Amino acid sequence: MIKLDGKVCIVTGAAQGIGASILCEFARAGARVVACDIDTKGGQARVSELVEAGFEALFVPCDVSSTVEVRRVVDATLDHFGGVDVAVNNAAILPDPPRPITDFGESEWMHVINVNLGSVFRLSAAVVPHLVARGGGSVISLASIHHEKSFAGLSPYAASKGGIVSLTRQLAVEYGDKNVRFNTISPGAILTRMTQQVLDSDPTGDLAKKFGHMHLLERIGSSEEVAATALFLASDGAAFITGQDILVDGGISRATRL
Repeated sequence: MIKLDGKVCIVTGAAQGIGASILCEFARAGARVVACDIDTKGGQARVSELVEAGFEALFVPCDVSSTVEVRRVVDATLDHFGGVDVAVNNAAILPDPPRPITDFGESEWMHVINVNLGSVFRLSAAVVPHLVARGGGSVISLASIHHEKSFAGLSPYAASKGGIVSLTRQLAVEYGDKNVRFNTISPGAILTRMTQQVLDSDPTGDLAKKFGHMHLLERIGSSEEVAATALFLASDGAAFITGQDILVDGGISRATRL
């Protein structure tokens, strides 16, 4: 069993979905966890559940598009736990509704970039000095198979996720000699509350079958499967892995069918 005994881990977008699964997986592995999310009610609920179960957890409300708020999360982590070892950049948004690039206003297009890619810059810049001071650490960022495989209507999302992969590789080069590791995880279709709402809009069930068929494994993935990969990347077992993008996508990036 992979252990993170005593490691202090920050997870953004931890109120639900993949972020919540990563938070819980890390706590069960012995980490002291810090959840941050713009959804104060949901984030606090996740942390309360962990504390009641005997785990060490802290919630800090945060809008990741704000440098001030991201730095406040790091400061609160240092004050509460005395340091930080792992940061997970998970918070992200999708354009709603998906549409061609000509139908986006610049402010909305840039908002997706600012939240998805800008937040990785903000947390990485805020946390790296403290990881270096600890003798090393791990920064894990959630990208997407959208940087490998294109789908119509999601240009700002695809651009932001591709940027995360490139930024991560750059930071791996810059901080490798400080023993700070940077990696990304690129999930395929994952069954979260948001995904379930989309599937529920189709009473025939055809959409769920189509989603599954897009993957070589003929199914949608679970947030727990993504969390298991994050757990490994955060652990000492991944001590020689940096600058990598791990595809947790059921083979969709290699599929010839859609």
